[in-house]
Amino acid sequence: MQFGTFTNSIYTFCNWFARLAYLNLLWICFTLIGGILLGFFPATIALLATLRQFLKGNSPAIWSTFWGYYKEEFWRSNRVGGIVAGISLLLFINFSFIQTIDSIYLLYTWIIMCCLSVLVICYTLALYVEFEQTLTMLIKNGILLTLYNPVPSLFIIFGFAAVYFLLTNIPGTGFFFSASILALVILSSANLSYRKVERKQKSSSPVSQK
Repeated sequence: MQFGTFTNSIYTFCNWFARLAYLNLLWICFTLIGGILLGFFPATIALLATLRQFLKGNSPAIWSTFWGYYKEEFWRSNRVGGIVAGISLLLFINFSFIQTIDSIYLLYTWIIMCCLSVLVICYTLALYVEFEQTLTMLIKNGILLTLYNPVPSLFIIFGFAAVYFLLTNIPGTGFFFSASILALVILSSANLSYRKVERKQKSSSPVSQK
């Protein structure tokens, strides 16, 4: 029994290892197919949505599932990308302004704002592949999750730091696991937080799950 359990654990690990590598390669390819700027967010949504299927215990065909999400969400996901680009531009402008006045306090404030912005974006993307909501509602709920669920938010931050450490210390892993592992961190951490918010909102603003 113990040997069988160990064998199953090894099989599960190898299976996830292969899935993450394959999904990461698809993410890179479809980002390039979309010309990088237009392909990044559709490929990211397709990655998250396909990975979510595996986390739910399903076993869909990776290629057809990824391609299906990529086509279906191409333009809508790029609307999210436009919002993210706008936030990034504002942060860049603020950073340029801070450099001119050389204020440590404002620099720390800017760093905190960057961290909060990244968390809101991560939660928004996780909600995007989980619920049928308007973009405004997705962003609103992403902000709520960031503010009212500090522990999962810390998991995202520490997860990103761990992935950064892994990729910088083991050459070549970035090509196979950079985006897919980050997507796994986002979905796993978001699962700890958005269910609580969802239960509170069901009485006033029900959402339909994909």
